[in-house]
Amino acid sequence: MSNTVKGKLDAITFFYGFGAAVVLVGSMFKFVGWDYANELFITGLSIETLVFLVSAFERSTEDKTYQWENVFPQLTANGNGANPDMQGYQEAMKQFSGTIGELGEQIKGLNNALGAVKNEMAQNAQVSKEMHEKVVGFNQQLGEYNQHMQQINAKYKEFLSASK
Repeated sequence: MSNTVKGKLDAITFFYGFGAAVVLVGSMFKFVGWDYANELFITGLSIETLVFLVSAFERSTEDKTYQWENVFPQLTANGNGANPDMQGYQEAMKQFSGTIGELGEQIKGLNNALGAVKNEMAQNAQVSKEMHEKVVGFNQQLGEYNQHMQQINAKYKEFLSASK
């Protein structure tokens, strides 16, 4: 059997979660078009309203002061209790500085990659523009071809009717 400590159930948190769950189920019913969607919405939102009203009058407990020495052991005094461990602090700062340097190099690489993508997109845009201009020209030539064919057909019909 484990010795894990579990917190006690907070009624407001329970009802808040329960109300949210009812609202979500009501949303699902509404989206799917099932019956009782409006009733679920009203019930869930009513629970949420009551929870908010009750929590408005809830008193807060004072927060504990945070023990920074647990996060940054370098801040604790060395053996004689006089000064913090400056060597440990300096090592931590060197490590932090190295991490920041690596991050800077990665950002430079990302910037270079984005620049290459931007250049490629600009080239593709230019090619697309040129292709568009060629298609417009082709459409114009096709229109002229169509007009010429209509003229030829008209002359041919004239010729046929004159030869009869």
